[in-house]
Amino acid sequence: MKKLKSLWMPVLLVLVLLGGCTSKADKTLLELDSFLEELKSKYVPDDRIEWWNPVIVAEDSRVMLMGEVSSREAYHAIQQSLEKQFPGVENELLLIPIEGEGAVVNGLVNNSVIHLRKEPSSKKELVTQALLGAPVRILKTEGGKSLIQLADGYIGWVNTAEVNILDQEGLAAYKEAEKVVFTAQYGMTYSEPDEASMPVTDLVIGNIVVLVSEGPDFSQVQYPDGRLGWVRSSDIGPAEVVFYKTPLKENLVQTAMKFHGIPYLWGGTSSKNIDCSGLVCNVYFMNGIQLPRDADMQALIGRELSTEFVAEGLEPGDLLFFGRKATEDQKESVTHVAMYIGGGEYIHSAGWKERVSINSMDSTKENFIERYPEIFVRSVRILGEEAVGFHPIAENKFYQEIISDSE
Repeated sequence: MKKLKSLWMPVLLVLVLLGGCTSKADKTLLELDSFLEELKSKYVPDDRIEWWNPVIVAEDSRVMLMGEVSSREAYHAIQQSLEKQFPGVENELLLIPIEGEGAVVNGLVNNSVIHLRKEPSSKKELVTQALLGAPVRILKTEGGKSLIQLADGYIGWVNTAEVNILDQEGLAAYKEAEKVVFTAQYGMTYSEPDEASMPVTDLVIGNIVVLVSEGPDFSQVQYPDGRLGWVRSSDIGPAEVVFYKTPLKENLVQTAMKFHGIPYLWGGTSSKNIDCSGLVCNVYFMNGIQLPRDADMQALIGRELSTEFVAEGLEPGDLLFFGRKATEDQKESVTHVAMYIGGGEYIHSAGWKERVSINSMDSTKENFIERYPEIFVRSVRILGEEAVGFHPIAENKFYQEIISDSE
């Protein structure tokens, strides 16, 4: 998935003056604007993973700072600095979620796949997806839409009905419940332990539900909103196995193959539709690792292996990044990622064929893509490397809120 130049509206909105401001107020506005830009660069350099929306309002001789931020560090830095540098500015800035310092997790995804969008409208750009049972942080809700943050840090707007709100009691109950992960590429839950009965909903690989009862053929599961359904027992596995899984090369390849042929979709992270970095995220998640969401983020973790498009020295699970290498005049730009699967081949989701496909690094093979050596940036290894910029799922602060202490 390409890095967006600006996921949200411009960082700071200076409103049209509502009254006749004095020259002193004008100077304050300019200084405050510059001050906030500096703080954003320091505390919120990537607005894909933090909400930053301070708003300066000037009315007559009054200057007010309004809006919201999601970063606690940024919020406290703004508060402290305003008191010292801008004592005359009325501070109405909010830290979201509004409840005090804000809970790490206060909701769960309630549909098999939900779409996070750039703005609170179903017509706006899809920025990512989230899967059933995943822990989320609901930052704010307005007009039937909610701004949420995912375990990988990504932020976007969803339909409020697609997330189930959790209070502390509900979160504690979910944490201690026995959870299972759907391990098949795609399937259904049914109203009865019979595939001929009424479907409840669909499921995709990576969905998390609570186990109610287990049988040899069908198991009963519960959704975050309390709905019950029956799923084939062979299609689910204990969630703690995924949460604590040690990734192995062969398992990464096996998981990746489950996505072969899935249609490409910018912003997709599910086995319904998926983009390049979404594929890599899914493969590693099902093997116990939470990766950053986008290709340019993933390119900065792990250990660099090579900047040449060659299979020599690569192992299954290694990541291949494409885009534009840095030059004296231009910064590096990573726009695509693939995963090496061995034998000189890699799997990726790309617009090349609009689906997840397997291609070769060998120019003599039919599935070789001619332009890929020209746009190759680097290969990176995650397995066995220090977890900097990525984490085992059990160490992710969102998942720690839903993983039982006894697991």
